[in-house]
Amino acid sequence: MPYHAGFVVADIREGIRDFEERLGYTFNEPISARAEDMEDRISGTRGPIDLWISYTRESPFRLEVIQTSGEGVYGRKYLGLHHLGIWEPDPEARLHALKKAADPVDAIFRDADGSVSIIYARSATIPGCRIEYVGDAARPVLEHWFETGSFA
Repeated sequence: MPYHAGFVVADIREGIRDFEERLGYTFNEPISARAEDMEDRISGTRGPIDLWISYTRESPFRLEVIQTSGEGVYGRKYLGLHHLGIWEPDPEARLHALKKAADPVDAIFRDADGSVSIIYARSATIPGCRIEYVGDAARPVLEHWFETGSFA
């Protein structure tokens, strides 16, 4: 079951203000987060990426805003609703299942040990929004961030 919807926005402060005014959410202060190993299959690149992001404090369903970046999976052509995020107990197995189903994989994030931590994928048969599969291993840190605004 999805726990958040992610939106790519041109300006994170404007995006936050808009969602707060329209929907009554309260966002944490945006942070700059660096992913050391992201394979972006949209742009055909792999390496580190810096993201400017924020989540709402309200739960159980949260909103995420990500400021547009580069030409790949976070590029300007993806402004608006970007993905639905779900917790994934086994990202490696999920990646294998996505390949077997021939579902397009747009991006893969890997931890320092090379293991898969996050996957962006779309259904091969049902057009629409991509799904972000977020490894359960990150859940305690992310939920702490959502609740407190601290990514420590």
